[in-house]
Amino acid sequence: MRKVIIGSIALLTIGNIFSQGFDTVPAKSIFIGTEALNYFITYNDSLIYAYQDQIVLLDLNTFKETRLGVKSSKAQDFNTYILKFKLLSNGDVAIINNEPYLTIWNPVKNSKIELPFNIEYNKNEKNNLFISQLEIIEDLDISNTAKFIFTKKHITKLFLNFIPIEDHYEYTILSYPEFKKLITLKEINFENAVFSPDDNFLIFKNTKYIEDSNKFYGLTLYDLNKQKEYNLLPNTTVIDFDTTKSAKLLVASTEETGTKIIDLKSLNEISTLPISGYVKFSPLENLLIVEGNRSINIFDIKNKELIATYLGSNSSLSPSQTYMAYALSKNFASLSREILIINRENNEQKRINLKEDYFVEDIQFSKNENFLIIMLSGKDGYKIEIYKKSP
Repeated sequence: MRKVIIGSIALLTIGNIFSQGFDTVPAKSIFIGTEALNYFITYNDSLIYAYQDQIVLLDLNTFKETRLGVKSSKAQDFNTYILKFKLLSNGDVAIINNEPYLTIWNPVKNSKIELPFNIEYNKNEKNNLFISQLEIIEDLDISNTAKFIFTKKHITKLFLNFIPIEDHYEYTILSYPEFKKLITLKEINFENAVFSPDDNFLIFKNTKYIEDSNKFYGLTLYDLNKQKEYNLLPNTTVIDFDTTKSAKLLVASTEETGTKIIDLKSLNEISTLPISGYVKFSPLENLLIVEGNRSINIFDIKNKELIATYLGSNSSLSPSQTYMAYALSKNFASLSREILIINRENNEQKRINLKEDYFVEDIQFSKNENFLIIMLSGKDGYKIEIYKKSP
């Protein structure tokens, strides 16, 4: 682990307890169980989470729920469950289950658009006298502006219908809503692919294998407009990466060379930080958070300097960046019993005691900063704790 020497900054230790700051009262506890996803998204003054084949919109002011079952009419008795969901740039929510089946949901209108993918549509058989071919779409994704659909297709060829002669995956980018095939990719990690917020790039980490070291390296950006591939950070192992919501900057943290900030327009490196870890940009995009082993480091992007370090993990900044919440634990994989909330303007602190040890999966403030939402996991599965800010 890289050792970082911190100069004249305020190091906030876990030994200090203040009674002021973001005071909270428990507002609601939601037990989800084991058949759930380990994240949620905030949506205006609501939150959205998923369990089994249900997507749930919870109004934080009234705690009224709106639910949507995510299952195609072709699934029938097939045991379906949600694999992933995400917020699109237009405010709709894309939800994908294990058929895979993709639906686009408008939570405000409670209306949906069902795409043609389902348990029947995804399977295609082609047969001739000697060769049979089976094609199955095993996974799907949709880009942030809903401009592209990304499919993972398993292709198997058999001779005389039982002797395997070919077995591979094909990754295809389709236009939406035309479903026109635009790009076919091979030998990638589908689960590792991320669309940039403006859908200009498809980004992969550690795609290049070097046999001498028996490791995968690099950061690959595929320009979806020019249909051109850019290989960044060769011979480096990427730990994590993130992009700003404005799609102006990309950050990649590496094992060998620290953390790099890259201009997404020119693809030029504009800054290097001598520390590695899990990275994310702040809501206002002027700060960068790098989380290492038990440390949360905040950098000013413009001035290229470290401005604060906190002892903990799973950090979250409020939309205005006035407040910061994080778990008092050694790292992402450690149990925690307490959450610390800090007013970054005056360093006032407030603790939330969880009463038991949990793994902290996610922490977020609501858009209006009146609520703090925490997702936890323990021996009985997942649960969400909602705290309301005191007047």
